Amino acid sequence: MKTRFIFSALSLMIAIVTVAEIPEGYYDEAIGKSGSTLQSTLSRIINHSDPGYDSLWDIYKTTDCRDDGKVWDMYSNTTNFTFGSDQCGNYSGEGDCYNREHSIPKSWRGGSKYSDAHIVVPTDGYVNNRRSSYPFGEVGSSSYTSDNNFSKVGTCITSGYSGTVFEPNDEYKGDFARIYFYAATRYYSECGSWSGEGFSGSFPHLDEWTRVMMLRWHQLDPVSQKEIDRNDAVYATRQGNRNPFVDYPELVDLIFGSETSTPFTPGDVTPSATLELPVMDSTIDMGAVQLGGNERVASYSMSLRGSNISSPLALTVSGSSYFSLSTSQVAADDACNGTAVTIYYNPEKSGTHSATISITGGGLKQTVTVSLVGVAVEGFAAINATQVYDASFQANWVAHSHATDYELAVWTTDGGHVVEQTLIEVNFDNGVPADWSTLGYTNTENNAIRLASGKNDGSVVTPALDLSTPTTLTVTCSPYKTTDNSVLYILVDGEEVAQIDCAQGEVTETIVLEPATEYSSITLEAKKSHRVYLQTVKLTSGGSSMKMLDGYPRNVGNVTQYVVSDVEPLSEYHYNVTAYSNGKVLEQSNTITLTTGATDIKSVPSDMPEGLFVYAYNGEIYVDDAPLNARISCYSLDGTLCDTRIVHAPREVLRPLHRGIFVVQVVCPSGCYATRVAVL
Repeated sequence: MKTRFIFSALSLMIAIVTVAEIPEGYYDEAIGKSGSTLQSTLSRIINHSDPGYDSLWDIYKTTDCRDDGKVWDMYSNTTNFTFGSDQCGNYSGEGDCYNREHSIPKSWRGGSKYSDAHIVVPTDGYVNNRRSSYPFGEVGSSSYTSDNNFSKVGTCITSGYSGTVFEPNDEYKGDFARIYFYAATRYYSECGSWSGEGFSGSFPHLDEWTRVMMLRWHQLDPVSQKEIDRNDAVYATRQGNRNPFVDYPELVDLIFGSETSTPFTPGDVTPSATLELPVMDSTIDMGAVQLGGNERVASYSMSLRGSNISSPLALTVSGSSYFSLSTSQVAADDACNGTAVTIYYNPEKSGTHSATISITGGGLKQTVTVSLVGVAVEGFAAINATQVYDASFQANWVAHSHATDYELAVWTTDGGHVVEQTLIEVNFDNGVPADWSTLGYTNTENNAIRLASGKNDGSVVTPALDLSTPTTLTVTCSPYKTTDNSVLYILVDGEEVAQIDCAQGEVTETIVLEPATEYSSITLEAKKSHRVYLQTVKLTSGGSSMKMLDGYPRNVGNVTQYVVSDVEPLSEYHYNVTAYSNGKVLEQSNTITLTTGATDIKSVPSDMPEGLFVYAYNGEIYVDDAPLNARISCYSLDGTLCDTRIVHAPREVLRPLHRGIFVVQVVCPSGCYATRVAVL
């Protein structure tokens, strides 16, 4: 267990407030992340088991017990409840009994938060009833006050909202603010579908007026001993998760405040050994190699760079014996400073070959794996391009024994090479996946999920998804009974976008969804008495269309190489070759893909489309808010590719192995862009 000391300044006096017990390694995954990526990472870390609504009565005995053994009530300062015997029950006034108060009203939405002990707290039943489902706010004119004017209901004076609100006492405003920060993080993918006031479907998932008010409450009422003790106690229960904004109050500003671009770097945590390059589970394509040719051995320089590496790294290759490495061990200092390992592909038989590089040691907590793939050809085939420059490259192929002429086709893909990606592919044979949520009535039946009963609606909700570009949703569903007039409703961020009528039997329907946000969720819902079986859901994004280079395809004669000119720098091209004999098609080759080099630095554009940011900081290059599946590449000025990746997160980090000026290319659906970046 890690021991963490938290300090608070009050009236110019500094004192130790608390000692918290944070499990070692609990927040390691969040270290170095910022903004929306930090929030989504924390959401995964604090994902928890549902303790059950009825179990809260027992949980409160450890999480909300005053020093005198009575119930700790944050809505009233005059209550004196005994655990168990004073549970509500009926009440006619303040002090009669205590109940389970949803600090985020349960009527706003159900789901796991319905019984989340961080959110549901014990309070006086009568005051809770007077609070009703009003949002938290700051009261001007009161319509109700609890004993000693402790809590209030009345007209809101908080800028941005004008309805009726409930105002807790100043003593606990920070507590409730950090509960709201927890909820907006733990359930960020659901917030857009909640009714009521205060939450939003967009980062950071709080309405602006609520965000500003909660930041003020957080600052005026710092973390207390009560909160730390409660946080530890909830973690010790079957729920087993923590409120990160109690453990690390500085996280509030990194997600909800003004420091959303600042990485999370807790001072009390020793960072774990990590390997930044190569990227975990990435794939290196060695391309095509001609058996018996002059270029039989292919090579690739794999960048390797890590941090906090404490001992040598071991590199092994498993799978095809045709792949090998220039070294089997990298010293810790070399790994931390950045180095390169050469991969060789030396096939002896034709076909597609694969292998896996495994990197272990150095203090890494898990093995880093990289997939290798290569193709060996004999006979007629296109092989890798050579002499690749900014405005030209040489296409190569192996001769066909009967060819008298070849036709060369060269093309790009519309908007860049954006590979179709499967975002979700689920069948519900074994129930709802752990990262989905359910609302209302659902049940696993007949190798499907049943949505709705005779008395209740039912729905399933996906985790947060990047729907900022068009996506394709394919759903298979069927009626519970043919007399149910079953209809499946599709909602994005709580707004209905389509209906699937499955009243007559099983149907599979594909729907193209309009762009939403980078943190959207999809709800699939059935209404009561119109029950639906949901069998499968698949969601895809990406895909691209071919755009032939001007003048191609073209006949190039009886040759095995051809220089392709008039191409753009820092752009991806594809080519294949068709063999002819006296005008008759013999055979078409495989396809080769390449990226042209960087042009002279003076002619590289220096702008990016609105909303896409490229900048350098602390020896690294950051690309923020590039579209999902865009390809990012970093080149030195001589055209050498230093790093490349496909966008899977709101922020991607490129790590060149040395300082200097680099060209960063972003290929996305709106076009191909490049800019200069100085890494100092």
